[in-house]
Amino acid sequence: MHWVDVYAEKLLKLSDSHLVQSGTGISGQPHLGSASDIIYADGIHKAIIEQGGKSKAIWIMDDMDGFRKVPGQVPKDFKQYLGLPAADLPCPDGCCGSFVEHFTRPFLKNLERIDVRPEAISVAGMYKDGKYDEVIRTALEKAEEIKTILYEVSGSKKADDWLPFFPVCEQCGKVLTTQAYAYENDKVQYRCSGGVAGKTKFPGCGHEGEVGIRDGKLPWRVEWAARWSHLGVTCEPMGKDLAAAGGTYESSKIICEKIFNSQAPMPVPYEWIVIGGKRLGKSVGRILTIGDMIDIVTPEITKYFFFRSQPASHKEIDFEFAIPKLAEDYENSERVFFGDTSNVPEKEIDDIKRSYEISQINGVPEYASQVSYSHLTSLVQTNLNPNGEIDWDGIKNSLYRITGEYTIFDLKTKTTGEVALKWLDGHAPENVKFSIQKDMPEVELSEDDKRFLTALSSAISDIEWEASQIHDTIYETSQTCELKAGACFKVLYKIFLGKSRGPKLGFLLASQDREFVESRVKEALD
Repeated sequence: MHWVDVYAEKLLKLSDSHLVQSGTGISGQPHLGSASDIIYADGIHKAIIEQGGKSKAIWIMDDMDGFRKVPGQVPKDFKQYLGLPAADLPCPDGCCGSFVEHFTRPFLKNLERIDVRPEAISVAGMYKDGKYDEVIRTALEKAEEIKTILYEVSGSKKADDWLPFFPVCEQCGKVLTTQAYAYENDKVQYRCSGGVAGKTKFPGCGHEGEVGIRDGKLPWRVEWAARWSHLGVTCEPMGKDLAAAGGTYESSKIICEKIFNSQAPMPVPYEWIVIGGKRLGKSVGRILTIGDMIDIVTPEITKYFFFRSQPASHKEIDFEFAIPKLAEDYENSERVFFGDTSNVPEKEIDDIKRSYEISQINGVPEYASQVSYSHLTSLVQTNLNPNGEIDWDGIKNSLYRITGEYTIFDLKTKTTGEVALKWLDGHAPENVKFSIQKDMPEVELSEDDKRFLTALSSAISDIEWEASQIHDTIYETSQTCELKAGACFKVLYKIFLGKSRGPKLGFLLASQDREFVESRVKEALD
């Protein structure tokens, strides 16, 4: 049974109605890893419904969190806003109503492209609208019990007058620099004396004041528990660090149960996405987003990346080298779904079929795609218009020359071709890029090269113009000439591509007009 169905089945044994939550801190542009829990939550949510239960998927924008670091996508002068709630920051480009809108709107739009559409909820809005009033009162009244839980689970020791609330300073507007020390009648007294987030210190303004319970936020571990209780969350995917023993989930679970008298949700721990051995994010030099991935592999292949294995399994992505292999794995799952199970262990068949099914955006198609991603990466490079757009008639003709029949060119095939071209333009390694040279490249031929090309010129004139026939003829001619096959293939790549290597030569030449290929070989000899 596929992992989404396993979680759905477990949840439905507890109740027939569920709220599946995901959440993201809004500190800048969300990267590909930020989409993980939202995508996993959506899969479980839909599986619950498929099994006859009721479910709702929500996405929490943690926009009351303090702004800790200026990301590379915003102006450096945003340093002036450090310590303020993300919800209070302006749009960095002046194009949206706020910092939060600027980064969440495109994020949600890209998730819609893979049919992931959770209800978005602003944490700042929940505080300001009074939806957290009751849980805040409970947390403040039971501050001593919360202190004990935090110490026993995580070893975090709080000051004697500590209260689980961070007011927004009335004078400087910061939330990372305040300490609450007294509470009465929905009013919290505080000092803005500075704070620490991670390894960064944030100076306070020195102001002392009093605010209402809607003018601040709960500490993260308490807020998470309060949110579960208030909303009735029953399941939540989360990074493996949060789910580790002694981690945030463990302490928040106890707070949820003992302080708010509610059941904590079922956790779904997931592995981080890594690239080059590093956790995906700012550490790899630039942000790779869910939109970036959809642009180069199609929405279906993007979803397949997340659902093909357990959330806690190792997940590594490399936009330069791994994309064709990911596409190949997806295409194999499609063949399995449509009945070709010849090369798949029997125990894996059902999971592979289900992963393919879950990955579909508009329902399962009537038939498997006829042209692979890898094949299209070759075809588009030899069939581009002068303006750089794909010449689909040229590709149809190339495929006809290769297969002897016309291929069905539906929207799915064309979409795959378009994203393959974007991968080639923006991410592909140089050794897979090529173009058929319109003019004969400058190639220095040895006597052995000339002998081989002379023999090949005669040999290819009588064969059927088909990929395997062309490949076999090249190989057989090299053997007849008593030359190494690799050297013979190499010289052909040079006279057609101007490079010493390229895609499978039989398919490459079969996709070209026969007269052109024969004339180029003769031209090389001249």
